[in-house]
Amino acid sequence: MIKELVEINYAPVIILLFFLVFIFTNDYFTKRIRTLFLLEDVLLLCLIVADSIENWTASLDTLTPIRILMSAIGYSIRPAIIYVMILLLGNVKDRKYRWISIPLVINTILAFSAFFVNYAYSYTMDNQFVRGPLGYFAYITSVFYEIVLLICTIKLYKSVKSTETIISVVVLFTFMISILLETVWKYEGIINVSGAVALTFYYLYLNTQQFKRDPMTNILNRRCFYIDAEKNMANLSAVISIDLNDLKKWNDEYGHAKGDEAICTVVNCVEEVLPPNCYLYRVGGDEFMLLCFNQQKTIIEQLKDQINEKVSQTPFSCAIGVAYNDEQTDFNKMCSQADKCMYEDKRQMKQTPIPPKAVQPLPNSHTPPI
Repeated sequence: MIKELVEINYAPVIILLFFLVFIFTNDYFTKRIRTLFLLEDVLLLCLIVADSIENWTASLDTLTPIRILMSAIGYSIRPAIIYVMILLLGNVKDRKYRWISIPLVINTILAFSAFFVNYAYSYTMDNQFVRGPLGYFAYITSVFYEIVLLICTIKLYKSVKSTETIISVVVLFTFMISILLETVWKYEGIINVSGAVALTFYYLYLNTQQFKRDPMTNILNRRCFYIDAEKNMANLSAVISIDLNDLKKWNDEYGHAKGDEAICTVVNCVEEVLPPNCYLYRVGGDEFMLLCFNQQKTIIEQLKDQINEKVSQTPFSCAIGVAYNDEQTDFNKMCSQADKCMYEDKRQMKQTPIPPKAVQPLPNSHTPPI
């Protein structure tokens, strides 16, 4: 029995222990993301321990309370593992999504009710498992969370986050196969292994993405700007240059924290109105570029107006220039043309100054998402 348990669990335990080291030695992620990764790791380790003890107590001739406890923990943790993956992959933070935790709470209550009633499951005195009328609720809960994960995947696809979509599909497929193998074909420890691998895979993916992002704003950086343009030049419709106005003034009069707030505010405004196939990059301190692929001129003009409208609702302002790829123009020339139009826009704004808005108090901190 011990040999079998070691053979089944050795690999996932080693993976998860190393993963703990990664979590505690990597400060690149936000506190929320690190906490979710840590929670998922602990849940998987607890599931391995609970399953191992439950398998050992199942081999005994008589029932022990330990087996009921380990079964309750196992039934509670399995859907919880998928739930935490939803929080990670789907980036679910809004209060309106808190209802998805209700099935998890009900499932946990049912699992531990086995000490008192037999609604979910029970055991005979000779240690035989008996499924109750609600015995499949844990599996139904797991399927429900897989459906939610699928919905999150679809939303990622609509947001044109193609790589994240692939990751979600891989994780979803992994958990679907794991649940089928454990529930239908009675394989042991499959969720433990697949969960450990999926968690590590997603963590490493996010870690590599840090090299593509600007640390403060979390948008793509200058290097990605040129790489993406080179890879997809044939479909490039326009380059848009955006420059924050009066950053030096904000820094000098209110401090660099206010300047950082100005930069992040402009980024948030642009991201709120970005259509599909348009990507924002930070190429300098207060300089940003947009690459628009497969877009009509009317959409790009609307985007320019929408950015101006959004930024006008803040204390800050920015200048915008657009260069269209009408005749497969050289990319560097397009960037120069966009910058030229942006500086012309900045010159016109100085000739017609915009009334200053009241300066809002600084937020406690700017904590961008992953």
